[in-house]
Amino acid sequence: MPHAFYDEGGNHVKTCTKCKETLPVEHYYKSKIKSAKDGLRSRCRKCYDADTKASNQRRAKKRKQRTHKLSEKHIAWIKEQQYRLSTRETAKAFSKRFWAMKVNPSTVHRIFSGQLHAAPNKKDKTFSIYDMLEEAENHTGSIEDYIENTDLSKLKF
Repeated sequence: MPHAFYDEGGNHVKTCTKCKETLPVEHYYKSKIKSAKDGLRSRCRKCYDADTKASNQRRAKKRKQRTHKLSEKHIAWIKEQQYRLSTRETAKAFSKRFWAMKVNPSTVHRIFSGQLHAAPNKKDKTFSIYDMLEEAENHTGSIEDYIENTDLSKLKF
């Protein structure tokens, strides 16, 4: 880890380990690690923020994929609870009943209101709006072409 130093002009600078730019120390966040002798992170703010944003997006995508992989059995059980329990109570009861899974109250609300459906069955060949959005990410043409080539009669909302 390169340390901060003074350049020819007497400015206190440091070299970023990712982009290799030499920047003033004001462009670096403070480090909480005791081994950082200059008290600064090794990456500049721009590189650190870009990495943090990318990892947050990656985690959000994984979290979204996890929450939408509820089976027909799970969704049916949640729908049975619609007029018995509130959304929060249903989410708590779900995590107790299916102990390996957790569901957010907002997901329960979407199931109650009919906005979220189970993963498509091989039998009925229907798909949810979330499946359509995931497939659209991999489509290389225009959005209009993708929508024209998609059979919207099989789409569940």
